[in-house]
Amino acid sequence: MLSIAHCRKLFRNKKPPRNIVRHVSKYLDKDRMSKAVRQRFLNYFINDNNHHFIRSSPVVPYCDPTVAFVNAGMNQFKGIFLGNQSPPYKKVANSQKCIRVGGKHNDLNIVGTDGSHHTFFEMLGNWSFGDYFKKEACELAWNLLTDVYKLNKKVLYVTYFNGDEKLGLKPDIECKEIWQSIGVEPDRILPFGMKDNFWEMGPTGPCGPCTEIHVDQRGFRNRAQFVNKGVHDLNEVWNIVFIQYNRNFDGTIVQLPKCHIDTGMGLERLCAVLQNRISNYDTDLFLPIFLAIQKICKEVPKYDGYFGEKDWNGLQTSYRILADHTRMLTACLADGMIPEENQKLRRIMRKAFSISETTFGKEEGLVKELVNYVVEILGPVYIEMEKNINQVTQIIDYEEDLFKSVRSSSLAEWSNIVQLEPLLVDLDVLEMPGLVAAYKDIKNNNIKEVSSQFGFKLYDTYGLDEQAISKLARALNIAFDENLLRKALEHMKGVSRMIHTDRKVELAKGLSEQNITPTPDKYKYKYMKKDNSYVFSPLSVKVMQLIRNNQFINAVEPDTDCSVIFDKTSFYHEAGGQISDKGHAVNNLGIFQIDAVENINGVLLHQGRFKSNSKLTIGDKMVLKVDETTRLSNMRNHTATHLLNAALKILKGATCQKSSKVTSKYLNFDVGIFGTKLAVNDIRLLEDEINRVIKGGLDVRVREIDSQELLMADNVSLIPGETYPDTGIRLVEVVGKDFLSREPCCGTHVFNTSDIKDFCITNVKSLGRSTASIYAVTGPIAEQARKNALSVEEEITKLQKSLNDNIDKPEVFDSAISLVRQNLNYSPDDEFILSAVTRHECLEKLNEITKQMKTASKDTLKEFIEMEMKSVMETKVCRTKQNNEYIIHYLRSSMILETVPLQKATKLCPNIPILVISYSDNMVKARCCVPKNVCTKDFNAQKWLSQIGLVFKSAVAAPKGQDPMLVCNMKAKYVNIQEWDTLLSESLNLAKLFIEKYL
Repeated sequence: MLSIAHCRKLFRNKKPPRNIVRHVSKYLDKDRMSKAVRQRFLNYFINDNNHHFIRSSPVVPYCDPTVAFVNAGMNQFKGIFLGNQSPPYKKVANSQKCIRVGGKHNDLNIVGTDGSHHTFFEMLGNWSFGDYFKKEACELAWNLLTDVYKLNKKVLYVTYFNGDEKLGLKPDIECKEIWQSIGVEPDRILPFGMKDNFWEMGPTGPCGPCTEIHVDQRGFRNRAQFVNKGVHDLNEVWNIVFIQYNRNFDGTIVQLPKCHIDTGMGLERLCAVLQNRISNYDTDLFLPIFLAIQKICKEVPKYDGYFGEKDWNGLQTSYRILADHTRMLTACLADGMIPEENQKLRRIMRKAFSISETTFGKEEGLVKELVNYVVEILGPVYIEMEKNINQVTQIIDYEEDLFKSVRSSSLAEWSNIVQLEPLLVDLDVLEMPGLVAAYKDIKNNNIKEVSSQFGFKLYDTYGLDEQAISKLARALNIAFDENLLRKALEHMKGVSRMIHTDRKVELAKGLSEQNITPTPDKYKYKYMKKDNSYVFSPLSVKVMQLIRNNQFINAVEPDTDCSVIFDKTSFYHEAGGQISDKGHAVNNLGIFQIDAVENINGVLLHQGRFKSNSKLTIGDKMVLKVDETTRLSNMRNHTATHLLNAALKILKGATCQKSSKVTSKYLNFDVGIFGTKLAVNDIRLLEDEINRVIKGGLDVRVREIDSQELLMADNVSLIPGETYPDTGIRLVEVVGKDFLSREPCCGTHVFNTSDIKDFCITNVKSLGRSTASIYAVTGPIAEQARKNALSVEEEITKLQKSLNDNIDKPEVFDSAISLVRQNLNYSPDDEFILSAVTRHECLEKLNEITKQMKTASKDTLKEFIEMEMKSVMETKVCRTKQNNEYIIHYLRSSMILETVPLQKATKLCPNIPILVISYSDNMVKARCCVPKNVCTKDFNAQKWLSQIGLVFKSAVAAPKGQDPMLVCNMKAKYVNIQEWDTLLSESLNLAKLFIEKYL
């Protein structure tokens, strides 16, 4: 693999291409290489200006449902700005991995066409949470650029907020005066409005004016009139946001009690400036990747840095797109993002695969190979890339295989569609295979308008982005409003996260009208272990509300189903895949049997039946007691689910939790596996590893953290698409030798793995190409499953031993095998279950026994045919009036044969005319042979067998290559058992009449 240093050495010995400006310099100062530029930024703030380092959060926004990717350095501090969290430090700095491929900040469609836009980039930033403000922020930025990075002040411009009359916001004269006091020339301090110099987190929330620093890469001549005009060599390099306001729901803006600083500077753009490059792609962040492409694809012309018309064949753009997309894919996959869960990521990945093949001539492996170069450049800074490189390449291999499969099935069909609809030619089915199904849906349902519901279906079901939906609508002349569609998509995305039944909506409304506050339920975690047994203490509670048939009532009659809201609870409500607790509430009047607990916006409804001779009324005091057996079983199964998730990652590498279900009887874990599917031996290894951890008696530690700590923690298993709260996150950890499980989880768990007792996988189902659904049990149920396995194995052993004794009684043996098979066909919550490994082995043994039985039966029944025909030849040979011998016979042994070889029967009688009929599995067949010495025009095999064919309405023909006058077969024909005797009698009579007449 080429190192950056080696790449630089290559550049020094290579002359720049003709007509290219500032592409490759003769040397690159080490102090201006990206690694040094990034580190000098961090050193400046951390060592020289007392900031604390906060490492980059993952690009997966686990604690922010409003964005699909982390797109700015401030994302991880959103909770602080909103006032939901306390800052870890007053002053921090970092380099944040960012992705911009959608929404307001969407650089995807521009990438490669210019030198400054990327899907993945690094944001250098410094923050002050209620500490320094405008003056210090501006001074820190200016000093870094001019004193540390040595940028000439004459190439810099600064902007400030010019105010907004509608919002009642005055120009930020303070900021203007700060820049003047720093020494910036007045004609380089420029005012701009809301669009350029006012930053907002969203429709509501913290916001404020900002000041930007722009750099002119052309020279010292004043070009102030071109700032913010899209000139490619005069760009913003640093944005400093003064978070001093809050936007309310009504649109008004008010002053915040505490002011913050949020700054961001793109590393790629800064490196281009410091390395004297017009294009970010000509920096050491990208050039080694271009060299790698050239090394791997030797037949392709090298990268020359052309844009626009000079890039006449699109090769240079393809270089840039492939390098950019590979960086983005590496960052996303290393952070645990899964293409199945993010259609935008999958689309970008498929575009990279497509360019690799169509432009660079590599059908497979190019993207995977380039990942190594990306990791070499970025891995030392973002260590998760180095650590997770195997996971990254494993998923890329899987997705590339999937891409090939999809391409082969979609390309031809899409080509036919494009012939019918030529305007669709701009849409790439390789990036979005869902186009075929989307087009069919539109045509089949005669869609005339892209409604909000149908627009979301195109997005969610078929994986089309907003741009593709717009192109599709225009090409098919379907009415749509792009702005309304965008709003509808955002709305529907939000709605899809909150699935409520009508009943729940009605209840939520009633609870709100009653001003009922969320139920305190911290007591569900207040259990202990005493004398090796778990103790779940009773909790004294008060009845706050009673609900029956969605109506709030004051009292409940005896023996009546209802829902009760208590002032607090120790019951667990269904969440995190774990079912709710069961139990009861009791007082001196009676007992309220609780079957389930439902969560409605934090208010917990205990559902059950009140058993008493008296009424239950609001204000009654009761004592809550969870069902200890159910709760302990849930705890065992939930902790075991975490162990299973961790063991799968050890065994299979790149995996992704899809969903889980934890009940008192079993656990179910659906997991995406990006590689070979789970084999029987894998299941055995998983069981062994988890039982090793159980026997190791490892502590199960639970600690409460906030989102800041979650993002900073190492080796945390997070669920793609899951959103975690800002505070109160429970992190569950099991740490042992060569084993680590660390997951945020709201469920209840055992204190030590030894409390799980035993772990047994009972079934594994395949849910498509990559997903396996694993069922398992723990504790006494797992122990019982192993006992069941032993009893089934004993039954099968008996069957194997009795095979020879029952060879002549197939129906008896089949019945015994069927009975065993029924025991192997169980549901997860059945009483009789067993290990999946044992089940597989037992099924293989049963199949082998059945195979042996059939082979033995076949051999034996062939003997039956021979015995039957010998008996016929001795006792049933008939004679015509002319004294000619013949045989017409129905093979009765055929009833017990799966297949009947009639030629074996006719071969036994080569010297006389013979016609035999068989009937097996409701299918009738017939065959006849006539010796040559008695064959005539009127009497031959074809004419004789045709009499039978007429009865059964089936064709007759000679075997291939044989004379139909000498031998003929009747094609097998279905005959209902109720009609069989009648038709058989008729056919035998006709055959007899024919031969009597003509032989």
